[in-house]
Amino acid sequence: MSFRFLRYCLWFLAYGSACAQFNRPDTLSHTGLYYQAELSGWTAQRSQTPFWLRTNQFGALPWASPGALFNGSLGGRWQAGNWTLKASVQAVGQLTRSPQVVLPQAYVGLERGHVELYVGRRREINGLTDTLLTSGSYAYSGNAVPITQVRLGTRDYAPLGFTKGWVAVNAFMSHGWFTDTDSMKNVWLHSKALFVRLGKQKWHLYGGVTHFVQWGGYSAYLEPGLTRNGHLPRNWTAFKNVLWPGSLEGNANDQLTGHDTLNRVGNQLGSIDLGLELNLRSFQLLFYHQHAYEDMSGVAFQNFPDGIFGLRWKTTTPGKAFQLRQLTLEYITTLNRSGRGPKGYDDYFYNGQYLDGWVHENYIIGTPLFTRTKDIPYALRQTYSDLNRPRSVNNNALRAWHVGLEAQVWVPVQILLTRTTYVDDPFRSDSHRFRQFSMSVALPAIPLGRGLFGGLKLALDRGDLFSQNAGLLFSLRKVGGWGHP
Repeated sequence: MSFRFLRYCLWFLAYGSACAQFNRPDTLSHTGLYYQAELSGWTAQRSQTPFWLRTNQFGALPWASPGALFNGSLGGRWQAGNWTLKASVQAVGQLTRSPQVVLPQAYVGLERGHVELYVGRRREINGLTDTLLTSGSYAYSGNAVPITQVRLGTRDYAPLGFTKGWVAVNAFMSHGWFTDTDSMKNVWLHSKALFVRLGKQKWHLYGGVTHFVQWGGYSAYLEPGLTRNGHLPRNWTAFKNVLWPGSLEGNANDQLTGHDTLNRVGNQLGSIDLGLELNLRSFQLLFYHQHAYEDMSGVAFQNFPDGIFGLRWKTTTPGKAFQLRQLTLEYITTLNRSGRGPKGYDDYFYNGQYLDGWVHENYIIGTPLFTRTKDIPYALRQTYSDLNRPRSVNNNALRAWHVGLEAQVWVPVQILLTRTTYVDDPFRSDSHRFRQFSMSVALPAIPLGRGLFGGLKLALDRGDLFSQNAGLLFSLRKVGGWGHP
């Protein structure tokens, strides 16, 4: 194994920051074969793993504490002319009170130029954001186990030749399959995104949109008015509405229900993103906004300012033993919700037909600042009054401040601080507010030699939502590979 390959692996473990719209945190950028093996253990004051130990880990770390896990991955990249074949698999064995094996990644991909096709599940973060120190991208954050998909799109920004590189496009479309749960079976995913980048070297202006839809499927637990004999729409008419959402009033057929014709087919959501990147002499600035939408009122910005506002400062002159390398600031709010009117009360990540909400394998797919109802104290759980049943996603009306910091103190140090205020009903004067503070301090990559790295992470929870808690995670990781760097 060459030193250059090992150095690349270390860079991946410690400095995988990017603002790519479809960031894929894997190591398959070099021809050859690589492997990674990791042993981790964690403990906490309570039986629940603290927030910043388990969050944004692609479902690898469970809620239960204490525990241990073995994380093994193998991947390769092979090139033949203009074609590149990639494949990777990652398996995580969780040893807790309820042992299980999780598969965060298992895919095969084919690339040519800027275009790629892949089949399987791959670790991804979608949306315009910082990927190293963020609280989580709004719609697709890397918090949950990835969804199995067939995806066709660009693998990075593809310059339009006639603009001499001044305009570049990044886009994809995919079809996916949600893992079955007790309440929902055979649910599909439709996702797509289109981003445009303007500018060169000194500055870049970004704009784009992400669109995700849960659709189709079967449930034996839904009320008759919400399904056709338990089945949710998945015919050609439904797909056209998923592909290009539009009103279906007056167009009901044997598969569409009144719920579908009054709303849209499936659980539709996403974000409209804007960003500005400035590359200055010794540092880089990235300003970004992810505007949340749940329906057409959100697309029309009637729910503004709901979404994420972010600023990232990042040095471009690394190499010192003591150095501040990156600072990320985010403000998150979801209190407007398009107001009180008939098109308002946007219920982010929750849908009357899809009982589990915007969740995959027990983890929120989007921003992890939203929580599943079953993960919080009974006193704070809300019900869906129209259907007289618990909400699947709770506490999705919030205001939060988040700070992320990375410094070099001989080894990389990362600090995350998040202060959140949850509101049970933002439109009531007597609404209840619940405050939560979570933080972590991590040494993610302590070099021990011969491709071996240690890691430490301390996390703390204080507030109304999670139990007063503190926890520690330690890890030992071995990386290596064969082939050309």
